[in-house]
Amino acid sequence: MMKNKLLLILLLGALLWNNQAIATEKDAANQSVLLEKIKKLEQQIAELTALKMKKQSIPAKRDQCMKVVGIESYCNCVVEKLPVSVDYHQFVSLLLTPSKELGYDAMTAEQRKNIDLALIAWAKCVDYKGPTSEGFIDSLMKRDTLF
Repeated sequence: MMKNKLLLILLLGALLWNNQAIATEKDAANQSVLLEKIKKLEQQIAELTALKMKKQSIPAKRDQCMKVVGIESYCNCVVEKLPVSVDYHQFVSLLLTPSKELGYDAMTAEQRKNIDLALIAWAKCVDYKGPTSEGFIDSLMKRDTLF
């Protein structure tokens, strides 16, 4: 009789322990799914915030460009392609400043990326009439100065 009770207690304990292990595995799986959903939401929020910042900065950049250049098609093109963190004044400065003077090599990867994107915006938007050669855009990226 004592053996049966002991066996019954051990059996019930094993069942409870097994159920807890299964519940823990399910909780871990649910937590993993939940964390993935949170990461996706955070990424979507960041993308929407960046889009909002870009939309808010475009009119100011367009106004700066129109005051200086006055060519609507060029200004629309440039302000749409410039990184959010680069305003038109900075853009002009980037175009005219030698890369060594900018400290390009010592900049963070993000800063270099923004400068590179600004130069690409210029190359895509300007109706450049000066001399060009094969690899013109590549030479812009390795420039001492743009002009």
